Amino acid sequence: MKIKHLFIFISILLICVACSNHTVHTTQEYAAWINQPDNACKVSKKVGDMLVSVKYLPSSFLALKDYESSDHSVSYEALLKSYMNSVTFIMSFETPQGQAGEDVMYKDLSSYKEYVERSMTLNFDLESKVILNAGTYQYAPVLSSLENTYGLSKGRDVYLVFTSKEKEHDLLKEPVLDFVYSDDIYNVGILHFTYNFQEILKTLPVVELKK
Repeated sequence: MKIKHLFIFISILLICVACSNHTVHTTQEYAAWINQPDNACKVSKKVGDMLVSVKYLPSSFLALKDYESSDHSVSYEALLKSYMNSVTFIMSFETPQGQAGEDVMYKDLSSYKEYVERSMTLNFDLESKVILNAGTYQYAPVLSSLENTYGLSKGRDVYLVFTSKEKEHDLLKEPVLDFVYSDDIYNVGILHFTYNFQEILKTLPVVELKK
């Protein structure tokens, strides 16, 4: 009888755990979840009058974003599979005033030449300034992309993608990831953005597609 009661208790516990994760239906809902401080996907550092943030973008979020912007000829599951071997972050540069502040692209610059150099660095050379520490392994980004804001934002976002070292190490199984940025663009020094990665993965929302 005791074994039966134990089995029932474990079954109920597993059901509760399975149902405890938040359910999202749209990228807007998922983005709101990512931005909630309690979910620990976003880490920010303020140095002087610069605010640098790094946000982890889950594979399920990226797949849902692609699915919503497509003609649905490719399934959500297939899109999700394409992201499963990589870890993506979005790195943001802004002044503390955000939208109302100084355009971060022009901050502390005195010539158009300096602006071009900064733009080129953010577009094509940010990968050389970032390392992801994962246990005893270090990863450089395999891809970076500066998001075009079309003048709608005074901050700038750069997407950075990391992938596992094939057969050598599984990046996605690391308990802690330390995103390290060595800055010579805004003179904020070396910044660490640390994530309890496996804890974040356990609490990710469940994606439920709209019918």
